[in-house]
Amino acid sequence: MTRHAFGLPSPAGVVALGALAAACTGVVDAGEDGGSGGPSGSGSTTGNPPPGTQIPLTEDPGRKDMHRLNTTEYNATVRDVLGTTLQPATANWRGGEIAGFDNIATQLGVDDQQYERYLNAANDLAEEFFGNPALKSRYVTCETTDDVACVQGIINAAGLHIFRRPLKTEEVDTYFRAYQGARALGDDHDASLKVVLRALLSSAEFLYRIEVDPDPTSNVPHPLTPYELASRLSYFLWSSAPDDALLAAAGDGSIASDAALEAAVERMLADARSARLIENFAGQWLGGRKAAEHAADGVLYPMWTAEMGAAAANEIYVFFGDFLLGSRSWMDFLKADFNYVQPALAPLYGIPAPPAGMERMELTTDQRFGFMGLGGFLAMSSRAERTSPTLRGKWVLLNLLCVKIDPPATAVPQLTDTDPNVANLSVREKLTQHRENPACAGCHAIIDPYGLALENFDGIGKWRDAYPDGTVIDASTVSADGVSFTGLAGLTDTVTADPRFTSCVGEKLLTYGLGRTMGDTDKPYLEAVHDAWVQESPPTLRSLIGSLVLTDPFRQRRGETAQ
Repeated sequence: MTRHAFGLPSPAGVVALGALAAACTGVVDAGEDGGSGGPSGSGSTTGNPPPGTQIPLTEDPGRKDMHRLNTTEYNATVRDVLGTTLQPATANWRGGEIAGFDNIATQLGVDDQQYERYLNAANDLAEEFFGNPALKSRYVTCETTDDVACVQGIINAAGLHIFRRPLKTEEVDTYFRAYQGARALGDDHDASLKVVLRALLSSAEFLYRIEVDPDPTSNVPHPLTPYELASRLSYFLWSSAPDDALLAAAGDGSIASDAALEAAVERMLADARSARLIENFAGQWLGGRKAAEHAADGVLYPMWTAEMGAAAANEIYVFFGDFLLGSRSWMDFLKADFNYVQPALAPLYGIPAPPAGMERMELTTDQRFGFMGLGGFLAMSSRAERTSPTLRGKWVLLNLLCVKIDPPATAVPQLTDTDPNVANLSVREKLTQHRENPACAGCHAIIDPYGLALENFDGIGKWRDAYPDGTVIDASTVSADGVSFTGLAGLTDTVTADPRFTSCVGEKLLTYGLGRTMGDTDKPYLEAVHDAWVQESPPTLRSLIGSLVLTDPFRQRRGETAQ
């Protein structure tokens, strides 16, 4: 690999850098699914088959590719590790989304342009770090120029947090040589350490979360190392590197115990950094990000503003946070008789603006309640110019019930208001006509009822009794399996009673927590966790997360033997 002075990889070397890391760890491309899991057990890391034993795929805890830090993870990591105020990662950094999340390992590659951004970010971060005495004191605890023990101590201290594990002897030697090279060219102590920091921040060991397979050719499950497990947990709950407590628990191996993992989950959810789980997990799964960005037609919906969109997104976050951080039953998520209203959102709900900013309000009407009554959800699941029962129904099925909906086999034109054949029809009548096309009928029969029940809410989530032409809205409907329900109340009861509602949240959490999509062999694990969780009183999100991190898919991985 070619290098700039003092050990920095060149942009042209990024492909070799990624390939080298993959070769060292036995990580190969597992395809879009990123691996799959197997049947449930106690969640312990004991009881594996003897080394060299090949096991059926159905007893597979799964694997994932090397996980490059995405935009959010990079910014959070450098903030926590370095104390920086910079946020180098931006929206134009290479990324992608699959299964509804942007932290899926298979989507997070690196090209020369992206690596150039990493080099620039490393330089900016090192400049700020050594220009701020408070930041510098985190790792630079001695000032003895050229003292081997002093410099190696700094490298070890910084490297532990940047690599999320202790550095190997040969790694310390490499970075110490970078320091010596800078000193030989006339740089002072700080300038030479700055070179080291830039090199650490440009390394594959920092940019990727790398998990090592002792035997990459074997599909025998093996426990993650304590440091790998600490990273999985910290990026799940904080989108960032392990803190001192997690690193200490990894260092003495105690993190591998059930009790330690359960205690870590409780501690981490109580920490302010758990807001990242809300913003990143719920922001994607529940549409908070889309609510903030929703662009409603300004002529048809003059009430909707960027400020209202931001408030609607924040309401989703705080509403979800009430369930994540408290002891409220997940069974109340769609039925809860409260919401969190800000002044910008009050006009949408037709209530006086709270005098003190955001205010938790108990609901006294049966028109609006629970998650599906939130303006942010109703707006982001609509088109800019109107509601879309199909979009809303599809969202409910995909995100609350985890129903897989295949795209239509053939291209089917959308019905538009400019089509003279449908311009004067109601939404329900338009959808009925749309279903006359055999290519549309099957999917729409499944999807549309879940959206038609929400037609009393317009394209930005405001209540209405009739359409603009005066036609009274009929929110009654019948699902494809013959269940009749009406309006928000009926839809809420129907979805909450569906066993897929409680299983879906576990699937979404584990997908996000592992950074890979779920496969068929994950199902037994998820089912076992689900069956135990719904018997709890109450079944809380905190408890569900605690159970998921004890499963084998979270604590183990395998190599990549051909099946």
